[in-house]
Amino acid sequence: MIKAFFSYSTQDAAFVREVASEVGRAFAMIDYRSFHAGGDILSSIDEALKESAAFIFFLSKAALASPWVAHEIREARFQAAMGRIKNVLVIRLDSDIAPEDLPEWLKRTKHITTIAVKPAARKIRTVIDDLVRQGQSPRFVGRAAEIAALQDVYSAPEPGAESQVACVTGLPRIGRRATLTKMARESLDLETLLVIDVEPGDTVQALAAKLSALVDPSETPEDSLQRTREIAALSDGQALTHALVKFQEICQYHQMPVLHDEGGLLDNDGDITSYILDLIGSLSQYPDIVTALLTNRRPSPDHFIARGMRPLGVVHLRPLEDADISRLVGLTAKARQATLSPATVKEITAAVRGYPPSVTFALELIAAYGPDLGIRGRMLSDFGASPLTSYLKQNNFSNLERKILRVMAANSPLPLSVLQETTRTSNDGIDRALIHLIDVSLIVPTYGGWYEVSGPAVHAIRREFGACSKAEYGAVATKLDEFLAQSEDGTDYLALQRTLFRAMDKAGQQATPRAYALLTDRVKLAEHYYHEQEYQRAVDMATDALYADPSIHQARTTLIRARVKLGEFAEAGDHITELKKRGQVRDAFFLQGFLERHKGEHREALNHYQKALDSGRGGMAIHREMADCYLRLGDLPRAKEHISRAEEKQPNNRYVVDLKVQIACKLGDRDTALSLLVRLADIDRVEMVSHRTSRVEYLCGDMEVAYEFAQKAVESSDNVRFEVLANYVLCALRTSRVDEAGTALDRLDRKFNRQRRDIRTGLRARLSIARQDYLTAYAYTEQFVSPGSPIHLLIRRDALRGMLDRTALAPQRRADLKAELKRCEDGLAGREVDFDLDA
Repeated sequence: MIKAFFSYSTQDAAFVREVASEVGRAFAMIDYRSFHAGGDILSSIDEALKESAAFIFFLSKAALASPWVAHEIREARFQAAMGRIKNVLVIRLDSDIAPEDLPEWLKRTKHITTIAVKPAARKIRTVIDDLVRQGQSPRFVGRAAEIAALQDVYSAPEPGAESQVACVTGLPRIGRRATLTKMARESLDLETLLVIDVEPGDTVQALAAKLSALVDPSETPEDSLQRTREIAALSDGQALTHALVKFQEICQYHQMPVLHDEGGLLDNDGDITSYILDLIGSLSQYPDIVTALLTNRRPSPDHFIARGMRPLGVVHLRPLEDADISRLVGLTAKARQATLSPATVKEITAAVRGYPPSVTFALELIAAYGPDLGIRGRMLSDFGASPLTSYLKQNNFSNLERKILRVMAANSPLPLSVLQETTRTSNDGIDRALIHLIDVSLIVPTYGGWYEVSGPAVHAIRREFGACSKAEYGAVATKLDEFLAQSEDGTDYLALQRTLFRAMDKAGQQATPRAYALLTDRVKLAEHYYHEQEYQRAVDMATDALYADPSIHQARTTLIRARVKLGEFAEAGDHITELKKRGQVRDAFFLQGFLERHKGEHREALNHYQKALDSGRGGMAIHREMADCYLRLGDLPRAKEHISRAEEKQPNNRYVVDLKVQIACKLGDRDTALSLLVRLADIDRVEMVSHRTSRVEYLCGDMEVAYEFAQKAVESSDNVRFEVLANYVLCALRTSRVDEAGTALDRLDRKFNRQRRDIRTGLRARLSIARQDYLTAYAYTEQFVSPGSPIHLLIRRDALRGMLDRTALAPQRRADLKAELKRCEDGLAGREVDFDLDA
């Protein structure tokens, strides 16, 4: 736990106690007198300072005259020299006191002048948060070559070759930030990184607003909104200047401003966004600025060359070597006072597969279960595939901790008070839970003064602990709105106002004046609704974003996919044409293939996918899509070829593993399918694993087991997907649970009334056949959009057989139906097909 020692005169005690109460961080113990009168006071002071990581000096004339304070200052200097005290802050309560009146070592520390409780508490929280972030950074090993390469970028040996900006690339969780931080501290005299996410739909005005929210905290949320609106109204040139000035101020605070690509810094071609290029091109006018970019991919140099600019110096990070990981395991274990055998270190090294943050989670499991159980119980066997998922699955989090993670994974950042009120938790309860979650690096303090889920953990939390419910979104929205209505003297209110907008929209509430959305929030909400199969809401949100800025590529692609899912193929085609006009040809080909695949035109889809490949489209998705098409066409060798290529690019992608299960089923390889299900369980949500298990058992002919897993999939879904509910209907029909199937089918029609009409109609026909209502079943077959498909011919055949066997018919009508039955049987040519719910 982080401890801060408050040094002050007893004459200032009332003010200091108010400040301590306002700081109130769950992970900070405020020692503003941790010794007892009458005891060995000097020893108590020394012991308290030895246990403290921060020293806060409340400077007043009374404090300067106090012998106790003088002793505390001397001891604090010693502990700082020993490295125990890492952060020092002087809060000047009297503006008449000159810095020269302080001891020499305190003159060089951070100072603020205030007699107000909230500003003092805010600054102390910043100091404590810095310590928490430092404590969450992994111990550093290796990377000597990468650090040297970064040093060469910023201070090249040749005169004039140095740069003010570098780009650090590599996969998430590979150590990009840690490497850049170490280099910046040792070579550039910068203390920390200040990371700003660049998101889809961001503009130079949005970047300027984000920077201003971090650098120029507002006293009230109203001030924050006013400032954000003023920045939004700036011209591009004015906003660029504003952003550069904020970059300069950040560097003056001994921090490095870093732009992190969250989908808005590079486009699909690897080109850097135009306004970021403008910013880089203007850095020479601000020689004090030193900055960096963090991306997953190497930026293309083409646009730099076209502008006559020197391309970025790029340093790429790969997974750490085993020797470095072993050192990291040993150092981290030593810091935790844990003793590990060489065999255990070797096992952990193999499990984390070169990713430094995974060491933390592996050691947490070893601490919880012991090294023998952790290894013999095979807890670490597939740890590297998805360390966060494995850790969340195997660790015994309390119900409160699970709720905190579930709420914060969907609503970040949040103030502590809002989180406590939303979860209806006591002070002690929220303290214990939050301390644990911070200690294991799942919750982190933001630079703006709030709390958020660590970025890489968001999707793993969603898979393991479920989605935030509509009621929980509503509770967050209500409490956060109340907080913003009453709050004064905060920090990054813009981040909270954006969280409020998203929570209100997801809760279905009308936004209040305290909610604010950047354009990127609408783009992200469109994606959220798409993945939740709320396709009309995705269309509406993406349309709003494109109305504001027609150039947002991600909004248009989400809109196309959502319209395809709704069966609005013509409208989707119009937007694909727009992509071609904008020169985004390979994405247009890819999405045309996506459209044709959803129409059931798999050969035509393959033609477009191949054109996308020929145009330079790469990545996992296109090969998975092509594998899917070949699977539906029955070309299993080509399906295996493309799914293998997809797996090479993303071996632990849940969609890739899921399709491999389907291919194994088509090949009749039940053992492989079952082994892949074990792998899928490590990377996908419980309901989807249950659904896929049901489909495997269904295709293998065990209908009762298939029904059990289908039922489990529906019951464990917080927002049941179409294919999961449709499979449950089908399994209920196959096991003669007719009424149950009818109830579930009513639910399917209500929830997905605009999606996959032929499957819903086919299930209606099957339900009528199960009820021996063949006339109704036959009437349903008249409604098929694609009546010639094998499954629809089969359903029509069964309806015709029932009518002919069990219904009184006029001779001519019977003859006509017999002739139609013969045409259906000829069309099927003896094939017995079934619903392809995954197509």
